Amino acid sequence: MVTEAAFRRTKTSAVVVEYLQKEIFAGNLRYGDRVDVERIGTALGVSPTPVREALVLLERDGLIATRVHRVAFVQHFDARTLRADFHVLGLLSGVSAARVAKDRDPEVLAQLQDLLRALADSDATGAQLLDLAEEIVLAQHRAGSTPRLLAELKGAGGFLAWAVRQSDRRTREEIVEAQRRVIDAIAAGDPSEASRARLQDTRAAGEDVIRELIRRGVLREDGTNAAS
Repeated sequence: MVTEAAFRRTKTSAVVVEYLQKEIFAGNLRYGDRVDVERIGTALGVSPTPVREALVLLERDGLIATRVHRVAFVQHFDARTLRADFHVLGLLSGVSAARVAKDRDPEVLAQLQDLLRALADSDATGAQLLDLAEEIVLAQHRAGSTPRLLAELKGAGGFLAWAVRQSDRRTREEIVEAQRRVIDAIAAGDPSEASRARLQDTRAAGEDVIRELIRRGVLREDGTNAAS
């Protein structure tokens, strides 16, 4: 049973994760910078424990590297590595989409089409619009993933999914069309096209993230890390 203290600590570590993601995404923490546990704890008013827990999660995401004596540094990343990471995420999500297309479960298809209609008809903007699109992807993942694949998708998503939300500049029509291509392929029972459409959508999201990091000066125009 999870204790109340452990639950609070988990919530606190999530706050630290988001704080560090924002610092790295804004360029306040750059490649090679040391991540000072005490400074972060003081800035957020938390103990070192949730900060260290957050560093473990960010190391799994490839943002942090822990060296000798548990000293943590910001890991190197650039446009090339980000494209590779988004490609892997798209391939994993594409496997899930292909499985849904192959199964063609009427209940799953009805759910996805209902979610697509809700997205297309919604007056939501910004984060709320992205929430609706994300719900379609999550429904696809739940329906088309084995437990292992679902765990891999959650693990691979982490920082990438967060960064997409900070970078997405697509219109409503573009967001709807990207999801429609996947769902139409699923409805047609075309696993290859469903997989391809999901990969294409994920890679396009990766390009948005790269453009935003260039705009912020974290990456150079040629895609290299500005701190290198």
